[in-house]
Amino acid sequence: MSIGVGDQLARIVEVAVGSKALFKDYCTIIRKDYRLKQAANIAQSLLYAVQEDKDLSATDAAISQLMQLGTVGRKYEWTLREAVGNAVKMIDDAFHADGLVGVDTGMAPLNDLTGGWHGTDLIVVGARPAMGKTALMLNFAHAADCPAGIISSEQGNEQVAIRMLSMQGSIDAQTLRSAKLQEDEWPRLTAAVHALKEQDIIINDEPSINITGLCRQAREWKYRHNIGALFVDYVQRIKGSTKGQSKLEQVTEVVGALKSLAKELNIPVIALAQVNRNVDSRPDKRPNMGDLSDASEIEKEADSIIMLYRDEVYHEDTNSKGIAELIFEKNRHGPTGTIRCVFQGKFMRFVELAAQSYQEQYGGAS
Repeated sequence: MSIGVGDQLARIVEVAVGSKALFKDYCTIIRKDYRLKQAANIAQSLLYAVQEDKDLSATDAAISQLMQLGTVGRKYEWTLREAVGNAVKMIDDAFHADGLVGVDTGMAPLNDLTGGWHGTDLIVVGARPAMGKTALMLNFAHAADCPAGIISSEQGNEQVAIRMLSMQGSIDAQTLRSAKLQEDEWPRLTAAVHALKEQDIIINDEPSINITGLCRQAREWKYRHNIGALFVDYVQRIKGSTKGQSKLEQVTEVVGALKSLAKELNIPVIALAQVNRNVDSRPDKRPNMGDLSDASEIEKEADSIIMLYRDEVYHEDTNSKGIAELIFEKNRHGPTGTIRCVFQGKFMRFVELAAQSYQEQYGGAS
């Protein structure tokens, strides 16, 4: 009687490992030893590059390589049958999470439209100066239901903290800066301090950070703190990796790297962006994604593009005083449209608008 190839392999495995039941355990050991050997090789290469070549840029490559060791064996090829099974699991997860499959945005209408911020996505929020885009970003970071990192190249860590204390404690930000608090505000400040100290948020406020340093910092945060979201203020201020780049080349590199970083770390990256001043000369000053500075690459790379607009910035007598519009110009996970919310300027806070109807909330046809 002839013995099949499968039977021969089974006998070889049994002779080699003693028992077929132990085969899985031996595979785990082999994978672990492989990763340890690879980690040692990466460390040796880094040591040589730093000591002999004086090449500090080698640290970035080493960090990336070490993090990739954690994804060894990750599958990239799927049959349609497997993909459908994965999709059904995603639907089931969304059902049990009441539709919120990503990082919480802090606003129910925004969660309804997006399902939360999704891992691997690049979300760009654009606005003219004085619209409150940094405050909006900090609201998103504050609401995130996971550890989060903030790249704040425009404001120092103290200013970020004052804004978040104002937001958390419902205390006028200007009052906090001048320390002229009323008697009833001191307990609120104390409570806000204790609450924020419990939040797992890390801040980098290097004013001249480049995209290489940004990616290095994000990888370190992912490794040390397991961040679930990264917030960047703002795209046009982040420098490129090489000197002498044009502004377009710089933005192209930064946006492409942010999208790659989102995929590499499997986290959403929410980045602010400036809007061209040309919008100020139009009768309708609501920006669109074509108004983003150096827009072409941003339009291509971003998974979602949100434009922030407040009519009261241009028109003091507007009927929309205190109202902010989040205009979805691009949304790979759902429809576009406009979400209206309340901007409480003295508290640096964006909150949901109590809508009476779909039309009032979204500004579209019901």
